Amino acid sequence: MTEMMMKLAGVLMLTFVLFVSTAWPAEPVTINSLFTYPEVYRMKVVQVEGTVRNYHMNHFIGHNTKLEKCIQHFMVDDGTGTIQASYATLCGSGVNPVMLQDGDRITIEGHYLGTLDVRSVRKH
Repeated sequence: MTEMMMKLAGVLMLTFVLFVSTAWPAEPVTINSLFTYPEVYRMKVVQVEGTVRNYHMNHFIGHNTKLEKCIQHFMVDDGTGTIQASYATLCGSGVNPVMLQDGDRITIEGHYLGTLDVRSVRKH
């Protein structure tokens, strides 16, 4: 019974996070602000502009979906600080994902959880 309640709570939390991420626009912030006032931004969708550093990618085939997936891990440097970010996307034939590399200038939007869980990336 407790395990079932925990699963239900997890599904409800995921639903809430997905709803919140589409309901409120991202707030433009500096990385220094994220680290100086973490309680203000925690679990909020924020927008950060900066340069990609220390890029690497994990590539795999989904066990259930059999789709090619890419998890891109990188640091973003905006001149006021550096923060770790990750961006998950489908990759492979027929898909045109945003693939990053070191030195790219980007604007990202994502949930601030101490790191950035990126939901969208735009290259400049």
